[in-house]
Amino acid sequence: MIQTTAGNSMLTERDLATIGKDLLDSDPDRGVALLSADRRVLYANTAAGNMLRDGTPRGNDGLLPASVDLWLERFVERMRTQRGPASADIYYPDEADCRLRISVESTVREHVPHLVLRVQSQIPWAEPTVRRLQPRFGLTLREAQVAAGVARGYTNAEVAGKLGIVEKTVKNVLMSVFTKCRVRNRVELALRAFDAPIPDLDRRRGS
Repeated sequence: MIQTTAGNSMLTERDLATIGKDLLDSDPDRGVALLSADRRVLYANTAAGNMLRDGTPRGNDGLLPASVDLWLERFVERMRTQRGPASADIYYPDEADCRLRISVESTVREHVPHLVLRVQSQIPWAEPTVRRLQPRFGLTLREAQVAAGVARGYTNAEVAGKLGIVEKTVKNVLMSVFTKCRVRNRVELALRAFDAPIPDLDRRRGS
């Protein structure tokens, strides 16, 4: 079920409904919300509402806890000074009591910047399966197969053998996987695939 609230957007209600449905369908394991650049929630699935409405003081939008809203405000400020898409992660309510992990990513729809917010209980997925990795990072089937193998600790040669392809193909595909998953190496890919935090990630993105 998709919930709608008032928000600042040049997109039509039909556009927002399509975007919201696409977001929910692509990431069924987490709470998902679409926000305008001024941090107003345009659409949120039920899971996002249940996890974020916890009785704490609210921020710019009634769905967002004040501390999350402040973090998003800072993220938007950084986003405006960077080129291309940006993303960041935090624990909520804090690093000591990391009940939730919240990720935000900037996206441009019809030339208008928006934010995609994903929320999940801090329980890492047991296995980075192809079915989960492919829609989550927008990977092709082959990219998801390579990513899953590498995340599990297999060498390029082992991945090639399991998939029936040459090792050079694995290397080439892996470069594309690194780009789409926004990681620099195999270790970071494994952390991202298992949904674990990547040390120093925010500083590398300009925070």
